[in-house]
Amino acid sequence: MHKKLSLIAASSLAGLALVVSSLNAADAPAPAAAAASASGSAAAAPKPAAPGPDLSKLVAASDKKGLLFEKDVQPILKASCSGCHVNPTRAPSGGLNLTSLDLILKSKNAAKDIVAGHSDQSLVVLYASDLVKGKEMPPMGGRTAHPAIKAEDMAIIRGWIDQGAKGDPAAAAAAAAASASASGSGAAKPAAASASASGSAK
Repeated sequence: MHKKLSLIAASSLAGLALVVSSLNAADAPAPAAAAASASGSAAAAPKPAAPGPDLSKLVAASDKKGLLFEKDVQPILKASCSGCHVNPTRAPSGGLNLTSLDLILKSKNAAKDIVAGHSDQSLVVLYASDLVKGKEMPPMGGRTAHPAIKAEDMAIIRGWIDQGAKGDPAAAAAAAAASASASGSGAAKPAAASASASGSAK
Protein backbone atom coordinates (compact mmCIF):
# COMPACT_ATOMS: atom_id res chain seq x y z
CA MET A 1 0.00 0.00 0.00
CA HIS A 2 2.75 2.42 0.97
CA LYS A 3 4.67 1.55 -2.21
CA LYS A 4 1.61 2.34 -4.33
CA LEU A 5 1.14 5.70 -2.61
CA SER A 6 4.82 6.53 -3.13
CA LEU A 7 4.62 5.67 -6.81
CA ILE A 8 1.48 7.78 -7.22
CA ALA A 9 3.11 10.77 -5.44
CA ALA A 10 6.28 10.49 -7.54
CA SER A 11 4.25 10.30 -10.70
CA SER A 12 2.23 13.40 -9.72
CA LEU A 13 5.37 15.41 -8.93
CA ALA A 14 6.94 14.45 -12.25
CA GLY A 15 3.82 15.52 -14.09
CA LEU A 16 3.72 18.86 -12.26
CA ALA A 17 7.39 19.50 -13.06
CA LEU A 18 6.71 18.79 -16.73
CA VAL A 19 3.79 21.27 -16.77
CA VAL A 20 5.88 24.02 -15.09
CA SER A 21 8.73 23.43 -17.54
CA SER A 22 6.35 23.76 -20.50
CA LEU A 23 4.91 27.01 -19.17
CA ASN A 24 8.37 28.53 -18.65
CA ALA A 25 9.38 27.56 -22.19
CA ALA A 26 6.26 29.21 -23.60
CA ASP A 27 6.93 32.47 -21.71
CA ALA A 28 10.60 32.76 -22.73
CA PRO A 29 11.15 35.02 -25.85
CA ALA A 30 12.60 33.43 -28.93
CA PRO A 31 16.29 34.26 -29.54
CA ALA A 32 15.46 36.20 -32.71
CA ALA A 33 12.75 38.19 -30.94
CA ALA A 34 15.08 38.97 -28.05
CA ALA A 35 17.76 40.15 -30.49
CA ALA A 36 15.26 42.32 -32.35
CA SER A 37 14.07 43.84 -29.08
CA ALA A 38 17.63 44.66 -28.05
CA SER A 39 18.31 46.15 -31.48
CA GLY A 40 15.19 48.29 -31.25
CA SER A 41 16.24 49.62 -27.86
CA ALA A 42 19.65 50.51 -29.21
CA ALA A 43 18.13 52.33 -32.19
CA ALA A 44 15.86 54.36 -29.92
CA ALA A 45 18.76 55.59 -27.81
CA PRO A 46 19.34 59.35 -28.31
CA LYS A 47 22.42 60.42 -30.24
CA PRO A 48 25.08 62.30 -28.28
CA ALA A 49 24.99 66.06 -28.81
CA ALA A 50 27.48 67.47 -31.30
CA PRO A 51 30.40 69.24 -29.66
CA GLY A 52 30.13 73.02 -29.54
CA PRO A 53 32.65 75.50 -30.96
CA ASP A 54 36.17 75.27 -29.53
CA LEU A 55 36.30 78.67 -27.84
CA SER A 56 39.96 78.17 -26.99
CA LYS A 57 40.71 79.00 -30.65
CA LEU A 58 39.21 82.49 -30.39
CA VAL A 59 41.65 85.38 -30.47
CA ALA A 60 41.70 87.40 -27.27
CA ALA A 61 39.42 90.43 -27.22
CA SER A 62 41.05 93.82 -27.57
CA ASP A 63 41.38 95.80 -24.34
CA LYS A 64 41.22 99.11 -26.21
CA LYS A 65 38.65 101.32 -24.52
CA GLY A 66 35.80 103.25 -26.10
CA LEU A 67 35.32 101.03 -29.14
CA LEU A 68 32.44 102.17 -31.35
CA PHE A 69 30.81 100.58 -34.37
CA GLU A 70 31.21 103.45 -36.84
CA LYS A 71 34.91 104.19 -36.31
CA ASP A 72 36.28 100.82 -35.23
CA VAL A 73 34.11 97.97 -36.55
CA GLN A 74 32.36 99.21 -39.68
CA PRO A 75 35.58 99.55 -41.74
CA ILE A 76 36.49 95.95 -40.91
CA LEU A 77 33.10 94.65 -41.99
CA LYS A 78 33.19 96.62 -45.24
CA ALA A 79 36.53 95.03 -46.15
CA SER A 80 35.51 91.40 -45.58
CA CYS A 81 31.71 91.28 -45.67
CA SER A 82 30.72 93.67 -48.48
CA GLY A 83 29.87 90.89 -50.92
CA CYS A 84 27.01 89.41 -48.91
CA HIS A 85 26.18 91.67 -45.96
CA VAL A 86 27.25 95.22 -46.91
CA ASN A 87 25.93 95.43 -50.44
CA PRO A 88 23.10 97.83 -51.35
CA THR A 89 22.52 96.07 -54.68
CA ARG A 90 21.31 92.77 -53.19
CA ALA A 91 19.39 91.40 -50.23
CA PRO A 92 21.74 90.62 -47.34
CA SER A 93 22.68 86.97 -46.94
CA GLY A 94 20.91 85.30 -44.04
CA GLY A 95 18.97 88.50 -43.41
CA LEU A 96 22.01 90.07 -41.74
CA ASN A 97 22.74 93.58 -42.99
CA LEU A 98 26.05 94.87 -41.62
CA THR A 99 25.81 98.28 -43.28
CA SER A 100 24.94 100.05 -40.04
CA LEU A 101 24.49 99.22 -36.39
CA ASP A 102 20.80 100.05 -36.64
CA LEU A 103 20.31 97.50 -39.44
CA ILE A 104 22.32 94.88 -37.56
CA LEU A 105 20.05 95.25 -34.55
CA LYS A 106 17.00 94.86 -36.83
CA SER A 107 18.19 91.59 -38.40
CA LYS A 108 16.00 88.54 -37.86
CA ASN A 109 18.62 86.84 -35.66
CA ALA A 110 19.94 90.00 -33.98
CA ALA A 111 19.78 88.48 -30.49
CA LYS A 112 22.13 85.68 -31.59
CA ASP A 113 24.26 87.47 -34.19
CA ILE A 114 25.59 89.96 -31.66
CA VAL A 115 25.19 89.21 -27.95
CA ALA A 116 26.21 92.47 -26.29
CA GLY A 117 28.71 91.77 -23.52
CA HIS A 118 29.43 88.23 -24.72
CA SER A 119 31.48 88.07 -27.90
CA ASP A 120 32.16 84.35 -27.34
CA GLN A 121 28.41 83.69 -27.76
CA SER A 122 27.92 85.96 -30.80
CA LEU A 123 27.41 84.13 -34.10
CA VAL A 124 29.18 86.91 -36.01
CA VAL A 125 32.35 86.12 -34.05
CA LEU A 126 31.99 82.33 -34.10
CA TYR A 127 31.30 82.17 -37.85
CA ALA A 128 34.00 84.69 -38.80
CA SER A 129 36.48 82.77 -36.63
CA ASP A 130 35.75 79.55 -38.57
CA LEU A 131 34.56 77.75 -35.44
CA VAL A 132 31.28 76.42 -36.87
CA LYS A 133 31.73 73.92 -39.70
CA GLY A 134 29.77 74.86 -42.80
CA LYS A 135 29.12 78.38 -41.48
CA GLU A 136 32.55 79.91 -42.05
CA MET A 137 32.40 83.60 -42.94
CA PRO A 138 33.35 84.79 -45.43
CA PRO A 139 32.70 81.44 -47.17
CA MET A 140 35.84 79.43 -47.83
CA GLY A 141 35.28 79.53 -51.59
CA GLY A 142 35.07 83.30 -51.81
CA ARG A 143 38.06 84.47 -49.83
CA THR A 144 40.04 85.66 -52.81
CA ALA A 145 37.66 88.57 -53.28
CA HIS A 146 36.61 88.81 -49.64
CA PRO A 147 39.46 87.84 -47.31
CA ALA A 148 38.91 86.40 -43.87
CA ILE A 149 38.93 88.88 -41.01
CA LYS A 150 42.43 89.28 -39.61
CA ALA A 151 43.16 88.21 -36.04
CA GLU A 152 43.85 91.78 -34.90
CA ASP A 153 40.58 92.93 -36.45
CA MET A 154 38.66 90.09 -34.82
CA ALA A 155 40.14 91.20 -31.50
CA ILE A 156 38.62 94.64 -32.12
CA ILE A 157 35.21 93.16 -32.95
CA ARG A 158 35.32 91.00 -29.84
CA GLY A 159 36.33 93.94 -27.68
CA TRP A 160 33.54 96.07 -29.15
CA ILE A 161 30.90 93.41 -28.41
CA ASP A 162 32.26 92.77 -24.91
CA GLN A 163 32.00 96.52 -24.20
CA GLY A 164 28.31 96.44 -25.10
CA ALA A 165 28.33 96.70 -28.92
CA LYS A 166 27.85 100.47 -28.82
CA GLY A 167 27.54 102.96 -31.64
CA ASP A 168 28.50 106.60 -31.92
CA PRO A 169 25.35 108.60 -30.98
CA ALA A 170 26.35 111.52 -33.21
CA ALA A 171 26.97 109.24 -36.19
CA ALA A 172 23.69 107.43 -35.60
CA ALA A 173 21.80 110.74 -35.46
CA ALA A 174 23.47 111.93 -38.67
CA ALA A 175 22.61 108.67 -40.44
CA ALA A 176 19.00 108.88 -39.27
CA ALA A 177 18.76 112.50 -40.51
CA ALA A 178 20.23 111.56 -43.88
CA SER A 179 17.80 108.66 -44.20
CA ALA A 180 14.86 110.89 -43.32
CA SER A 181 16.05 113.51 -45.79
CA ALA A 182 16.35 110.96 -48.57
CA SER A 183 12.92 109.60 -47.76
CA GLY A 184 11.42 113.09 -47.74
CA SER A 185 13.02 113.99 -51.04
CA GLY A 186 11.67 110.82 -52.58
CA ALA A 187 8.17 111.65 -51.40
CA ALA A 188 8.46 115.28 -52.53
CA LYS A 189 9.45 114.47 -56.11
CA PRO A 190 6.29 112.55 -57.03
CA ALA A 191 4.21 115.34 -55.45
CA ALA A 192 6.05 118.00 -57.48
CA ALA A 193 5.70 115.93 -60.63
CA SER A 194 1.98 115.54 -59.98
CA ALA A 195 1.57 119.29 -59.46
CA SER A 196 3.49 120.00 -62.66
CA ALA A 197 1.34 117.57 -64.61
CA SER A 198 -1.80 119.12 -63.18
CA GLY A 199 -0.63 122.61 -64.24
CA SER A 200 0.17 121.40 -67.74
CA ALA A 201 -3.26 119.86 -68.08
CA LYS A 202 -4.86 123.23 -67.30
